[in-house]
This record gives sequence, C-alpha cells and structure tokens, in this order.
Amino acid sequence: MALTTGTPLGNTSSQEELYLDGAPYIYYQDYNADPLNNPDGDGYYWGMSGTTSYPAKALACVTDVSFMQGVESNDIRCDTVGVKGTIQRRNYVDIQFTLQTFMPLSIFSEIAGFSAADVSAPTEKVGIGNYNNNQFWMVYAPNVYDADSGDLLIIHLHKAQFVEPGDLAFNYGSPWTQTFTLRAYADDTKPDTQRFGVFVRSDASAIT
Repeated sequence: MALTTGTPLGNTSSQEELYLDGAPYIYYQDYNADPLNNPDGDGYYWGMSGTTSYPAKALACVTDVSFMQGVESNDIRCDTVGVKGTIQRRNYVDIQFTLQTFMPLSIFSEIAGFSAADVSAPTEKVGIGNYNNNQFWMVYAPNVYDADSGDLLIIHLHKAQFVEPGDLAFNYGSPWTQTFTLRAYADDTKPDTQRFGVFVRSDASAIT
C-alpha cells in the first residue's frame, strides 16, 4: 500500500545505488581543434582526438579536483505577495584542481600563462610576461568507474581558460603544489543546451 510505505502513486523513477570514487583525469587541447564527435548522432559535441597541429595534453597528478558553476540568481519580487520565483543565469563553469608536477615546462607554461617554451637540448626556457587572453582550450575529463566493463562518466567543456592561479607552494619534504581553475565560458558556436559543455555516461549494463 502506498500510504503505508509513503511511496507516491503512479509512475516513479529512482537513482541508482552507484557511487563514483576518485577524480577524473584532465586533458586539454587547443579550442581550434574540433571535438571528436562534431556532433554525434544525437547532436552532441564532445570527445577529444589529438592531432599533430593540436595535440591532446594530459595533466599528470592532480588532487582536490572540484566542479563548480558560476550562477547569477535574481529574485522575481512582487510587492503584494513577495518573491514568486528566481531568474537564474549560468555565467561560467569551473574545474578547479591542485597540480603537483610542473614538468615539462612546455605544458606548465600554458597552464601558468607564461610564454611558449623554447626547447633546445638539454634546456627548456619560458618567459614570465603578459597573459595571452585570446588562448582558449577544450577540456576532456573522464572518470572510469568500472574498468572491467569500461563504464565511465565524461565531463567535456568546449571553451575554457586557465584562470586565477593560486600561490606556488614550495613544501619541504612534499611535492610543490599550485591550484588552478579551468573556467569554461559560453560557446555560441554550440547549441543553446550545450553552450558550456556536456556530461556523457557510457554504461552498457545500466543504459539499455
């Protein structure tokens, strides 16, 4: 009986008892590269495939990864009755993480906003100058939650920049660390429902 258990009447659905663990891997690629699926059969833009001109680059060892959203909220207020609703607007999406390795400098320079690396064996050199505010990246962040079945959840962001670097901490007896934010902005070349990116899940045993 529904009244005995508290279950609502009619058709219902519920979440799966599935709990993800650990951070996703983080890959980035020049925004000028096309997503691997551009679009897929359902009209979604996502995925990454490195090329000679636009290689995909992996961050090696990240910790404290978090996904955040910059949402602006403004109440709809009528003087006679009070607040009747809220208008919300998503301004950006962030993936924040702490980096524990800084080699090679050719990759770290892109994250930190330094100049392009000059590599001549056995040295790498990068300059600390002004930011290139015209450089944007595509981001691919997969988390494999069942390696045997290949089940995974992917966060794909279309157009992002590395922003707001934290202090570079020189820790005695521990790795150097620095916190960065990958901020994804609205990409008006994508459909309205995918302006910032997409979530993609692949799980053959659960999705039929």
